[in-house]
Amino acid sequence: MIKKVKNSIILVFVVALAALFIVSCAPVAKEEAVGAVQKEEEVVKATTPEEVKEAIEEKEKVKIGVIQITLEHEYQVMLNKGFTDKAAEMGAEVTVLVNEMNPEKCVKAAEDLIAAGVQAMIVAPADPASWKSVLAMCREAGIPLLSDGSPQPVEEGVVPFIGTDSRGGGRKAGIFAGEWINENLGGSAKVLGLTLPTFTDCVARNEGFNEALKQTASGEIVLIEEVGHGLREKGLEAAENVLQAHPDIDVVFGCNDDSALGAMSAMVAAGKDPEKSLVVGFDGTLGAFEEIKKGGMFRLDIVQQPYLYAQMHMERAVKLARGEATINEYQEIGPLYIETPVVTMENVDEWIAKVSAIMPK
Repeated sequence: MIKKVKNSIILVFVVALAALFIVSCAPVAKEEAVGAVQKEEEVVKATTPEEVKEAIEEKEKVKIGVIQITLEHEYQVMLNKGFTDKAAEMGAEVTVLVNEMNPEKCVKAAEDLIAAGVQAMIVAPADPASWKSVLAMCREAGIPLLSDGSPQPVEEGVVPFIGTDSRGGGRKAGIFAGEWINENLGGSAKVLGLTLPTFTDCVARNEGFNEALKQTASGEIVLIEEVGHGLREKGLEAAENVLQAHPDIDVVFGCNDDSALGAMSAMVAAGKDPEKSLVVGFDGTLGAFEEIKKGGMFRLDIVQQPYLYAQMHMERAVKLARGEATINEYQEIGPLYIETPVVTMENVDEWIAKVSAIMPK
């Protein structure tokens, strides 16, 4: 028995020595120099958990690019405020550029925004050709392109249009004008329509107006169309030229408020009788509302809601940039055309209050 125990102890001792020998003979891992993992831009300044959270949110802020046609109209000012207010609410950084209805400036603005690293772009194009150029650049850069200003074809890389039911709004204006002509001019009138043929929204407004006017008026309608360029001074100039050749113009429809207001100035300067003249606008600006409130020839305004559209666009752009939505999801929804309210003397005070609350002080 003692012999067996001694043998067992000797066996264990030998196994232990063998293990020690194997371990001592194993190659020793060499130390290797490593580079620093931390990067300078990863440093955050914070002393509380709340400040850490704020710093993280700031680092996650996405960049959205916007191209507007101008910032001179009240409509565009309200649109701009909608973009910036929603971006601030959602913690996004927004850069707004203006193309001034110039195709080359539109393309250059898109190039600048892409170079600045925007992750989505909302664009009101200067014309159809500039839209195609911007779309090609956005596709190459992998940036979603959201259609603003005037409806564009829904195709690869395009988030469908959100905005005014321009044809429907035009029809409302045409029905009002036709009924007014029936009641005040015996059903017949000579009508000036100011349009903007490079802007699909404006084309739809004039088409809707023309269709409904001819369907509603009981007598003969002579329709003259001129380009008002969407600007007050251009609308004034176009109307002055038409009135020289056709001093018997009775009714004016402007595809936006500025062109309508410019034409109204020409009508007043030509000595047109306010009781037998009608001006209809399309936008929903304070300038138009103030003229309606005066009780002159400007009797109706079709209201767009740019503050609403801009917020909807910006929300989509931010979600796309963050990967919270896809272009295909929005394409399945399709374009959204928002119905247009109508402002007359009866409800003008209500709309003055609404728009005044939105406009920057």
